[in-house]
Amino acid sequence: MNRYHFILKAVFPFLQGYNINHYVKSPEENLKPENLPPETFDDEIDLYELWLTLKRRKKTVIGITVLFTTIALVLCFVLPPTYRTEASLMPLGGEQSSKLSSLLSSLPISIPLPGGQAGITVESVLNSRILRERIVKDLNLLPVLFPDKWDETTESWKLAEDETPPTLIDGAKKLEDFMSVSTDKKTGVVTLTVDFPKDPEMSYRIAITALKEARNILNEKAFTLAKKYRIYVEKQLALAKEKYQELERIYKDFMNGKIKDVPFIIGDHDLEDLKSNVPEKAEIEKLKKEIERLKAHLNTLRKSSYVSVSDYQLNLQKLQTQMEIVKQLLVTLAGEYEMAKAQEMKEQISFQVIDPPYIPPRDKPYKPKKGLIVTVGFVSGLFLGIFAAFFREWLENVKKKREEEKVNA
Repeated sequence: MNRYHFILKAVFPFLQGYNINHYVKSPEENLKPENLPPETFDDEIDLYELWLTLKRRKKTVIGITVLFTTIALVLCFVLPPTYRTEASLMPLGGEQSSKLSSLLSSLPISIPLPGGQAGITVESVLNSRILRERIVKDLNLLPVLFPDKWDETTESWKLAEDETPPTLIDGAKKLEDFMSVSTDKKTGVVTLTVDFPKDPEMSYRIAITALKEARNILNEKAFTLAKKYRIYVEKQLALAKEKYQELERIYKDFMNGKIKDVPFIIGDHDLEDLKSNVPEKAEIEKLKKEIERLKAHLNTLRKSSYVSVSDYQLNLQKLQTQMEIVKQLLVTLAGEYEMAKAQEMKEQISFQVIDPPYIPPRDKPYKPKKGLIVTVGFVSGLFLGIFAAFFREWLENVKKKREEEKVNA
């Protein structure tokens, strides 16, 4: 006690005139039940009071719990069943920068490289409005998406005077609620999900049609430089074949004596046009050199002397030289055409279906989840019933207190 007395007098000088021993008790005295503060027993008393309150208001708790559980059960039978099907895709194609790939691979974080920009393109196509419009058109989904406006008996739209029938754009907006696309950032796998009510086969057909039309859109939109070059070489190859067939016809006529003067089928303008339209790429430099060589050979033939060579030999040489030029041109264009197709395949954006869509079983819809709905309804009703019980108890206590105050006043 003297120690506590000394400390209190040192800290609080204004207590010099007071008997501090009267206010300071020993630890043994503080632990006696009569000296403990009344708050120590509040928890036990409060829990017992809570139990008594719930016991008095059990009808309120049970009634609200049963009400919410009943509503949940009704929802399980009222809500239409929704069937889900999914498809997993791996984007393919689209050249990536090797420097960028090596830089990303050296980073300590995981950045997905498979698919690259192709993955973004595949996802954007699957989320596009034009894809949903094609699905609606291919499957004739407008009557299915707008059943309130469609008359099954007459197979026509039930419209008011100022109302117009739904369009493909309206159908695409409606179909957007049933389709979703997500991409795994680690693996680059794109997942297409279709949730369609009442009809499990329709969800499957929508997913299949979406994959088919997505592939068509990618082929239509992916007009790369390699594809342009392949189309150009293909056209030039067809023209060279036509010229060679024409030269074969002229050769037959010349040998049969039907013609005496052989015309020039291949002129400078043909080779110049071919040279000017060749794209600036390293892999086609060989074709440019071949064009230059053929052009020089043709000019040499035109400038040859007509004095020492007979007309027959001159025309035969003109014909053979042109046929040789066209043959070499066909070989060169055929090689370039194969290279262009290979390069186009590298740059072509497409996808590979890893997990194809499936027809969900009719007896196992994805939604509504009846067990979850009933559980949430029961728990929500129980908590709300407990809250209502305590609120009613508090409200009645407030009323009683005010009545007592009025009586005492």
